[in-house]
Amino acid sequence: MLIGKKSLSSSKPAFIVAEVSGNHNGSLNRAIEIVKAVSRSGADAIKLQTYTADSITLNSESRNFSTNQ
Repeated sequence: MLIGKKSLSSSKPAFIVAEVSGNHNGSLNRAIEIVKAVSRSGADAIKLQTYTADSITLNSESRNFSTNQ
């Protein structure tokens, strides 16, 4: 399998993916610095995860979704 120019197989070293989620705290400059740090680290790829809290949580008062039981 190829990802870009990188060949992947069981006989090759691991393909390292660095995850950048909310670590940038909404700052483009910080995000760029994180990407540069990942590049220096030797990782093969970056996974950018974007979401807002309301898109991954439920608005429910059901006992099944409460930590206050």
